[in-house]
Amino acid sequence: MKRKFLNQIIAVGASAAMVAGMAGCANGNSGDPVASPDTPASVDPVDPGQADPTTADAPYEKLTHADGSDIDLGGVEISIVNWWSGDPADPVNDYEEALWDYREWCEETYNFTVKETTEYAGGSLTWGDCIQQFSDYVTSGGDDNYYVFTGRMCAAATTAVASGLMYDLSTIECLDFDSNPIFTRNQVDEFFKSGDSIYTMYATSNGFSEPREGIYFNKRVLEDAGIDPESIYDMQANGTWTWDAWTDIMEKVQRDLDNDGTPDVFGYTCNYDDAVEEFVLSNGASLVKNEASGLRVAFEDADTQEALNFFQECCANYDAHLYYPADAAWDFYKTDWLTGNTAFYIGQVWEKDNVRGIGDDGRSLEDEVGFVSFPVGPSAGSNFTSYAGDNLYYIPGCYDADKAFACAFAYMCFYADTPGYEDFIENLDGIKAGYYASFDDTRAVDETIVRIIKTSGYEPAESVAQVDIGPQFRHLVGVNVAEGTINDMSAAIEQASTQWNTFVEEANAK
Repeated sequence: MKRKFLNQIIAVGASAAMVAGMAGCANGNSGDPVASPDTPASVDPVDPGQADPTTADAPYEKLTHADGSDIDLGGVEISIVNWWSGDPADPVNDYEEALWDYREWCEETYNFTVKETTEYAGGSLTWGDCIQQFSDYVTSGGDDNYYVFTGRMCAAATTAVASGLMYDLSTIECLDFDSNPIFTRNQVDEFFKSGDSIYTMYATSNGFSEPREGIYFNKRVLEDAGIDPESIYDMQANGTWTWDAWTDIMEKVQRDLDNDGTPDVFGYTCNYDDAVEEFVLSNGASLVKNEASGLRVAFEDADTQEALNFFQECCANYDAHLYYPADAAWDFYKTDWLTGNTAFYIGQVWEKDNVRGIGDDGRSLEDEVGFVSFPVGPSAGSNFTSYAGDNLYYIPGCYDADKAFACAFAYMCFYADTPGYEDFIENLDGIKAGYYASFDDTRAVDETIVRIIKTSGYEPAESVAQVDIGPQFRHLVGVNVAEGTINDMSAAIEQASTQWNTFVEEANAK
């Protein structure tokens, strides 16, 4: 799809992010370039102090090597490989126009092309097999192509790091993980770090964590119970959206309308793969803690225990799963929600169309739906966290230093903050613009999406090799639909702890 371009190119200096991204290439004491055994002979370290001044022919500051020579990637094409890309859409506002203008300028100035694609030499990258596909590519020795791969936060990614399959990004002079905003706005580089070595990065959406989990609410169901839906947004805004506030509402909502002894309206539903960690993180807790002394399984910590006990209480008192048919499929909650009999749905942002019943045949749920962050637990304090699961980006470990530099430099150019739009980016205006059409009210975006991004954090258990939270813990808790009972939390904790203590011990020993 053909890009549109600005009629006039904005004449501004290079973005602070782009210049900061080169800061690690100069010696902090003398200003001389730092020699590195991993820096290719044909590519000198990049020196931000050697940026060319803005001229009529160069609308952005031009980055050069430390000796003042041009950065020239030799016309290579770099592919950022993921599992969702299609043709790039036409820009819809001035910011997107400027974004693509800047990317085009970088490609022409530094002599490369870059694209997002699902395709690589091994076929099409998939969400489920992305780590294995990457591993197969690296162990085969790679090829002549230039790829930056996308992956998921999971135990397989940790194993790939431990196996030396990912390039050590800390040795690439153009990447500065300490001061470049596209990297400092998230903690992906820290998540799989080993000593001083860095193997994963994340810079999409200007480096802000992708908003993931929150709670959708059916406004009509709340109104029928005498609750003003706007009051939930108000509580989120004034800091009173707590576990107690949530359960008070569910207590009013869940009702037996026909007096047959079975509720007809339910408090909430969910996918436990989404819900369990959100209960824990919302209390400032985690299943595994990452401390100065190393990783530690934290099931017995007071804040974690408090969160898991609250989860059990909610399952027993307000969870619609207790009343689903015994033979219901695992994802029956999605269908049942659309009947309009449940107040809250714990889910991910990407489910926004499904939750609103939007499909090929139009909208099947007539009720308006709101969206709020998870309520705050009593022990959270300033440690309240919204679950984040950002994608990982990495460079094949089989690449030589020249190739790794080219991939890293192109990746950074592609996702760098657009010059002239620093305030727009910091205010999340670009990110918000992409969500308004997908929600039924603007507060879901202006307040909730922003809050989720600003409080995003990770569950440390996901960085431990061999830990697979789903089958090892999440799938063992919650409601057993077939039996109509609540699974034994103590038994699930004991089983997971036995495995995880061994995995954590092995991780700490490396």
